[in-house]
Amino acid sequence: MAITTRTILISTLALSSGAAIAGEHGESYSTCGTEAHAQPRQLLGAGIYPVDSLEYRLTPSQIEALNEPQKDLLKYFESKVFEGEMAPHVCMHPDTDPEVAQAFEQFLNDMWFENTPNAFILSTRWTLTATNGSGLTQGDPTTLTYSVIPDGTNITGEGASNLISFLNTRIGSGTWPGLMQTALDAWGNVSGLTYVLEPTDTGSTMSNPGPAGVLGVRGDVRIGGQFIDGNSGVLAYNRFPNSGDMVIDTGDGSFYGSSSGNYIRFRNVLTHEAGHGIGLSHVESDSDRFLMEPFIDTSFTGPQMDDIRGAQRGYGDIDENNNSYAQGTDLNGLALGGTAFEGGDFKVISFRSIDDNSDVDYYRLTTGEPVTMVVSVAPQGGSYQFTAQGSGGGGSFFNADAVLDLNFRVINSSGTTIANIDNTSAGSSEFASVELPDVGDYAIIIDSNNTNNIQLYGLTVSFTTLDVPDECPADFTGEGDLNFLDVSAFLSAFGNQEPEADFQPDGNFNFLDVSAYLSAYGDGCP
Repeated sequence: MAITTRTILISTLALSSGAAIAGEHGESYSTCGTEAHAQPRQLLGAGIYPVDSLEYRLTPSQIEALNEPQKDLLKYFESKVFEGEMAPHVCMHPDTDPEVAQAFEQFLNDMWFENTPNAFILSTRWTLTATNGSGLTQGDPTTLTYSVIPDGTNITGEGASNLISFLNTRIGSGTWPGLMQTALDAWGNVSGLTYVLEPTDTGSTMSNPGPAGVLGVRGDVRIGGQFIDGNSGVLAYNRFPNSGDMVIDTGDGSFYGSSSGNYIRFRNVLTHEAGHGIGLSHVESDSDRFLMEPFIDTSFTGPQMDDIRGAQRGYGDIDENNNSYAQGTDLNGLALGGTAFEGGDFKVISFRSIDDNSDVDYYRLTTGEPVTMVVSVAPQGGSYQFTAQGSGGGGSFFNADAVLDLNFRVINSSGTTIANIDNTSAGSSEFASVELPDVGDYAIIIDSNNTNNIQLYGLTVSFTTLDVPDECPADFTGEGDLNFLDVSAFLSAFGNQEPEADFQPDGNFNFLDVSAYLSAYGDGCP
């Protein structure tokens, strides 16, 4: 990819003990983060783990291209890695010297990267938050509190934060808090994540790893800022769960101060970095544009398809947890006809998902009259190309429509199955027309084959009025049996030429109607 056409983002790899399970960096540019539970690599033949040794990993020209703050930052990250801590992510300004970008890339790759292409890479997720407590696992909806640290709060390796005064000056005190919430909400709008401002932050040091979030004390995610390397170069860096702390370079005033696109630079950097803060790493694509690619893209805002897949894999979709009848999503809340579905109503929802082999989604609905319900469950995601970070393009195409084989059932409120639809294979829609003659409560249950992966889908439900024949048309009194009172009621209606007495429905009232009624009377009630 040409470095002159896209904004460069550079970041480090988070490390802990264990085997490498993710990584996708390459030859030219670095990333905003890959979680790669790996041991730091030894230098070939050296037999040591060098610290404070840029010359071991970089060429003389690369070292010369780095300014002193950038050198110090790389050394700091390296020292943290060899102490067993997690290195944060670094994002770079679009005007960064390519030699600097390549230096970051090579330095980080030399320590820990494998060049492995993949679609979204979610290597970790939050397991403990101030709101949810402990025990969170894959697919659980999660609430993250965030706080902006007071100016003067110490950021380990950087100094005293000055983010608030910086944003007040560059964006405006009445503007940037809403932009920050919008940037974080972009993840909550497409997944089971919820970001809530914790207005209190008592100003404890922002370290790595930092103190856990506590309601009324500080957020799970803490956001601060300090001069890192000035205009150009590093824009921000971010840490992985269970930290997710973000540090913004307050030396990049012109970049963050641009109001273009409602401060899209500021918002997209925050949303991208928050993506790393929920555990997502980088992918690259030559066919599509995604938020978690290693380049800032201001042609869109918020997570795109592959980004959404990654977030929902970790935290479920926006309807989680709707995995039982009692917790099912209420489709009637947006019914066009009111509180109950009738003929002419329809409902369309998109970007929901089955996120693993145990997930199942319930959608409850109530009918207001006998209806025929048409249900379509269509896989979403499309086909897109992806490749390893920095590998120069190309790579394979991934069919996100065909990860899981979707199916669905329709049940009534007693749990009785009315329809069980599984007619197509993975990558194709499931479709059925289901008659619901009895007014009442039902549920559509969406499931998949037994595969531990994620499949996005859209659900479309439409309704037409169902003409239900009267099972006992001669019962004019509605008592459930036939006697002389029904005959009397029929004759009265016939005499008044009421529509229900037109038993030979031709608009005329004559002996044919009487004959047809007597025949129905003779058949009795079932």
